[in-house]
Amino acid sequence: MKTIPKKILNKILNFRIGSIQDAIEYFQDNKELFLPDSQTKIEEIINKDRDKSDRELLFEILNHDYLRPAFIIQDGMFHAPDDHPWTPLLNIYRKNIEQAVHSVGIFEIVRNRKKYPSGTGWILSDDLVVTNKHVTEVFCEKVGNKFRIKKGFEKITIDFNEEFDRIHDFEFKVLEVVHVERDETSLYNHTPDIAILRVEKVNSKGEKLPPPLELYDKKLKVNQPIAVVGFPSADYKLPIKRKRIFNNIYDVKRLQPGLIKKIKMLYDFDFQHDCATLSGNSGSPVLDIQTGKVVGTHFAGSLQVFAGYAVRVDVLKEILKNM
Repeated sequence: MKTIPKKILNKILNFRIGSIQDAIEYFQDNKELFLPDSQTKIEEIINKDRDKSDRELLFEILNHDYLRPAFIIQDGMFHAPDDHPWTPLLNIYRKNIEQAVHSVGIFEIVRNRKKYPSGTGWILSDDLVVTNKHVTEVFCEKVGNKFRIKKGFEKITIDFNEEFDRIHDFEFKVLEVVHVERDETSLYNHTPDIAILRVEKVNSKGEKLPPPLELYDKKLKVNQPIAVVGFPSADYKLPIKRKRIFNNIYDVKRLQPGLIKKIKMLYDFDFQHDCATLSGNSGSPVLDIQTGKVVGTHFAGSLQVFAGYAVRVDVLKEILKNM
C-alpha cells in the first residue's frame, strides 16, 4: 500500500489560521467554500468591533467547522469543493471510498404508514449487517435470553440509497436479530456497542444486496485519515453549529472525513476520532481513506468538541469469532 503524500496530509494536519487578520484574508479569498450561514456570520464579525467571544467564534468556524465537513453523497459519489483541504486526499482514493459507500444504509421503520429513520448500518457478509446495540433498541426487544424484532411495525428496512435530492429507494427488509451484546455486558459496563442483523439478500424488486465491506487488518495509527459514512440526524443540540456544518440537511448519506486521535479511549474496545457526527451516525462504518476498509463502527460523539468514538474492527472480529 502506497504512503499518503506528506504534502497532502500536512495540509490537513497543519491547517490553522494564526491571526484574526489571516482569518479574514483567508475567508475573503475563499468565500465560495463556506456555507451561506457561515458567510453571513463571518461577515457580521468582520464588520463590527470584535470582542473575545467573536474572535473565538471566528476561529471556530474557520479552523474547526470548515475542516471537519460532512460532504453530501449523491448517486454513490461524494461531492467536495475543489479547493477544500480534504479534497486532494479524498480524490486520490475516491475509487476505494465510493466502492464502500454503496454498502452503507439507513434503518427505516414504518408505523401507521409513516417512515422514521433509525440509525446507520453496514454490510458485513452476504446477508448480515452491523450496527449499534442502541440503534436496535428502537425496533428490537429481548424475550428471555434472545432478541427479536418488535411487533407492531408495518416494515423495518435498511435503505442504501437515501441520498439528498434522490427518490429511488434501495430497501431490504430486516429479517432477524443474529447477535446483540448482552444487557449485562452493555456499553455502560465496558463492552462494545454492537449488534448484528440478518437482512434479505434480494428485495421485492429483485434487486440484490450490495457487496460486503472489507475489514481493515493493519494496526491503527494516530492521525490516520479516516471517514465516517452515515446518515446524521438533527437533534436539539448546537443548532447553529449543526446548521453551519450540515446546512440543515439531515438523514441523507454523507462522507465525514477526519483523523484517528487516540487508539484506546473510553474503554478497551474503542478509539477516538474527530469527524463531525450527529445522532443518526450511530452504527456508521469508519473507513480507512486509503483502502476503503472498515477500521471501526461509530457509536458516540460530541459535535461541540469534535470527539467521536468507534468500536475497533479487531474487537468486532473477536465478537464474530465468539458468536
